[in-house]
Amino acid sequence: MRRLKIGLLSLAVLLLSACGDATSRDVHLLSGAAPAELARTHLAAAALKQQNFNVTIEEARLGQIWQRLWAGKADASVTVWLPQASAPFVERFFDRLDDLGPKDGRLAAEADLWPAKDKPHTLVRRSLAQDAPQAVALLKDLQWQPADIEQIIERWQQSQNWTLAAESWLAEQASSSVDVRQE
Repeated sequence: MRRLKIGLLSLAVLLLSACGDATSRDVHLLSGAAPAELARTHLAAAALKQQNFNVTIEEARLGQIWQRLWAGKADASVTVWLPQASAPFVERFFDRLDDLGPKDGRLAAEADLWPAKDKPHTLVRRSLAQDAPQAVALLKDLQWQPADIEQIIERWQQSQNWTLAAESWLAEQASSSVDVRQE
């Protein structure tokens, strides 16, 4: 009887540990091919990786980004253009997607980075909020300045590696914020 109790208790512990964190730790990001889009996407990926997410990045054209997000073949994009450039896609695909808003540090539009009335928005498939709520929260809070993107692009030009450029920039920002707090 004691063995049966120990066996049942062990089984219960195993079942509870398997049910612990049911949220996904995998995030598939889509990016356009322009350097600013790649810099923003790799910056988002680096931030997600710091929170222990497994991130994959795939380049796609604008229409493909909307379609793949809508079809559940990807999770998010920080490079989708709204409202002007994406208007036809909004009409077709927005029912399964959430717009987390512009991610430009609330700055005035810079002509070099985006068209005058458009800003890069973070677009996520609606079900990601259930699958990985922490990822959605991080993507929602993520902000950057144009100078940040320019610095990541400069790092990429030196290394020819977007991941390294974004991760090293993010690590430098984190260490400088720690230094400021210690002073």
